[in-house]
Amino acid sequence: MSAADRPLKAVRRVAVIGAGYIADFHIPILRELAHLELVAICDSDLSRAQSLASRYRVSQAVRSIAELKALGVELAHVLVPPNLHASLVRELLEAGIGAYVEKPFVLSSREARELGELARARALALGVHHNHAHHPAFLRLVERVRAGAIGRVEHVQANWALPLAQLDAQDYSHWMFREPANILFEQAVHPLSQVHALLGAVREGQATLLETRELNGGARFVSRWALDARAERGTAQVYLSFGSPFPHSSIRVLGTDGMLEADCVHDSLTQERKSLWLEFWNSFLATRGRSRALSKDAWRVLRNYLSFTLGLAPRKDAFWLGMRSAIESFHIALRDGQPLPCDAFAAAQVLEWVECAARSAPAAPAETQLPAPGPARPGETLVLGATGFIGKRTIHKLLEAGTPVTIVARRSHALPTLISDNIRNGRIRFFRGSLEDPAALKSAMQGAACVIQLATGGGDTWEKVERSMVRGSEAMALAAAELGVGRFVYVSTIAALYTGPEAGSEIRDSLETDPMPQARPLYSRGKIAAEQALMKLARERSLPLTIVRPGVVVGAGTPMQHSGYGLWTRDNQCIGWGAGDTGVPLVWVDDVADALARLARHPGHDLDGQALNLCARTDLTARELVAELSAHTGRPLEFHARSLALSQAMEIGKWVIKKLGRRKGVEFPSWRDLKARSLCVPFTSDLARTKLAWKPLEEREALLNAAIRVYR
Repeated sequence: MSAADRPLKAVRRVAVIGAGYIADFHIPILRELAHLELVAICDSDLSRAQSLASRYRVSQAVRSIAELKALGVELAHVLVPPNLHASLVRELLEAGIGAYVEKPFVLSSREARELGELARARALALGVHHNHAHHPAFLRLVERVRAGAIGRVEHVQANWALPLAQLDAQDYSHWMFREPANILFEQAVHPLSQVHALLGAVREGQATLLETRELNGGARFVSRWALDARAERGTAQVYLSFGSPFPHSSIRVLGTDGMLEADCVHDSLTQERKSLWLEFWNSFLATRGRSRALSKDAWRVLRNYLSFTLGLAPRKDAFWLGMRSAIESFHIALRDGQPLPCDAFAAAQVLEWVECAARSAPAAPAETQLPAPGPARPGETLVLGATGFIGKRTIHKLLEAGTPVTIVARRSHALPTLISDNIRNGRIRFFRGSLEDPAALKSAMQGAACVIQLATGGGDTWEKVERSMVRGSEAMALAAAELGVGRFVYVSTIAALYTGPEAGSEIRDSLETDPMPQARPLYSRGKIAAEQALMKLARERSLPLTIVRPGVVVGAGTPMQHSGYGLWTRDNQCIGWGAGDTGVPLVWVDDVADALARLARHPGHDLDGQALNLCARTDLTARELVAELSAHTGRPLEFHARSLALSQAMEIGKWVIKKLGRRKGVEFPSWRDLKARSLCVPFTSDLARTKLAWKPLEEREALLNAAIRVYR
């Protein structure tokens, strides 16, 4: 029997490799499959694996494939970043373990086929997770195509235009921003897997770059692409918009005798075919038929949502159904000895579609060769979180004042130009490492006069928030104390305070935080806990600690839909935290950076053990700010005033529905937190003004021009 004829082994014992966001979708679906046993969670960060295993009651948490083999694991779901897929899949196959791999399978069609041959030679299962090829609206479309509803397929038009939060926030740390073609492997693989399912392998094609923008260090990001291609069974046009403010994802199939269009955002499908009637009546019937189909799908989507929310039916939203269909179909095919829905060779053809577009991508910037950091200089200031929104401005202000700067970053290729240029000229010391790397942090802190902690971390559970935001900051402060750092500055937020109507006539500089942290969301609770942990350490270890609490920080580089104005239910619809007629405690990002740079140079220790508010005196209201943004951008941004009482009543209504639906982990909506979000009490910033001679931008037109009218 040849390798190609060997049947794949059915599996029972499975594991998940990668304890990140997407694991929360794979694991519940795996647990629904009765013929499988989820044995272990594997992650190079054992604490992450343990946390996820505990949450889902998985018995084992490990950090290596060798440990999975010892546990008898037969197949692993690979959920790690795309650049790690190839090496990890090869290691699994060589260990005799099959794999089911998140998209993109690997980063070249050639390597995909090599891994497919390796899996075939060892009779191991190797499948790829293309969940959009299992989107319920798309599956309905494919079913009708195969039934001959529109005759022979001639042409496919695919549109993929979705927001990209990291792009709006100028957070370019994700893998998809490292090279111009990466965004295609990360995102375009979704619509291209659908095009491949309809038309087969690509034969020839040409991509046109419609819009590019410059990221850090001269790197280019192509935000809009157009691909024209010819394939096995027809032609295609694909429009890709990464970071589009208006979400749209659809696929239209033109046949010899009709047209089908699936809307993957709204989970709907419409069809048009020829009839025997005259043109005017045929047009009426076609339009009415599409209207009825849309209405039917709309009611179905609404019923599914309400049924799930009320606990009357399982989850049936389109994303979840697509994920479940892809995972279930793979494991059921493997169990029943049927061909896999997407094996390595089919995935290689999808990658050829991606490569067809990627050939037009700009060249990736070369990895920057940076000099060794050298010894600390007098007045050295270490900035943690240097490439963030406030961090970049802080470095600019420090350099402007002649303060020597040190930063720690994982990579050098995506550093802002300001930083990379000044590393090369010796004004900034660069240490390669991460905030989870104690050795790198200690090396960077050696000889530092000041540490500014802007890298605060986060998470969607208290366990994650406590580990990253609280314990992470505490570990940095402890290292600073051991090394005798002259000043440790922790950048917190006014969200650590209670800012509701009962807070008094004004909120002054004070170490006091909200005395009821359990009534606040995770971010606020994390900041409160971090402040308290650092103050305790400062007292015990004589750490010269200063806490800084910026207000609503605005300016170019942060999304214009700021939560300080209200609840943005859509990116153009803002529901106010009340009437929206009181001044928002704004502060321009450059003014926050200026205060931090002044604090780094501040002589003496009169600000040790103090907390400083950083808010400008302004009467600009949330209603006015949204109106300004609308006028300047030309977009229909709308502000909707809503009383706090009505908002609370609506939140309680949602809570009741979720409780009736037996949803787990649903907390009663906090009235205290809702009031705190109103930010209706003015702040003073006396310490910053008197001790640091801080003068923030406060004149109305100047502040609007610098911080609000910066969006296009």
